[in-house]
Amino acid sequence: MSRLSAVLRPLILSLVLLAALPAAASAAVVEIEITPEGGADFGEAHAVTGKLTGPYSAPLVGRRVALEVRRYPYKQPFRPAGTATTGLDGRFAFEQEFDRNHQVRVLAPELGDRSQVKRVYVFPRTSLTFSLVRRNVIRIVQTYRTPRSVTLTAPTLFYVGRSGRASAPLAARAKTKPVTRKVKGEKRRQRVKGRFRASARVRIPAAWNGRFRYASCFPYNAGMGNPRLGCPKQRYTF
Repeated sequence: MSRLSAVLRPLILSLVLLAALPAAASAAVVEIEITPEGGADFGEAHAVTGKLTGPYSAPLVGRRVALEVRRYPYKQPFRPAGTATTGLDGRFAFEQEFDRNHQVRVLAPELGDRSQVKRVYVFPRTSLTFSLVRRNVIRIVQTYRTPRSVTLTAPTLFYVGRSGRASAPLAARAKTKPVTRKVKGEKRRQRVKGRFRASARVRIPAAWNGRFRYASCFPYNAGMGNPRLGCPKQRYTF
């Protein structure tokens, strides 16, 4: 009886020691970066790049990774948007065109690890022009291109300053309206989806001698753009 106890004790101690060991660390770490970090215009692509590493930060080579995305307002589940394979340095890259702001993450399916969720920002594509209405009066026009499902409602802010000065005052605030066109053979006009326009007349002081600079700003709206960015309320620095 005593000999049996002597044989079993080391085995029991070994089992106790094994049970006390911590759980194994995560199999991999997935790091990602977004370019351009500040956001892209509608119709331009973002790059989602990153690196897959294992224990001791060693690169994991030839592993499949999957891009997952979730569209604004981020209420639906993430959906797959593409796959890639890690290179010799463990790095991978995706190039994706987004129509609105999205949340993105990258999954390593074989290992079950995911990256942190990051956000890509998509701004309306814009064009800013001016025309001369009459002496010392100009009309500034801002046009927008967006996905067909988007409706812009925030006002557009225009700034006009004297050329050579460091900043300019807020010159006008204008409604951002849908672009419309005539329906062939009818008197009514039809909205063009995904197209918006804002315009304002601004008087240029005679003392400026026709020399001026102008700019516009459109705040975050309809899930397009970076909500942390805002428009200057009084002055704009060129």
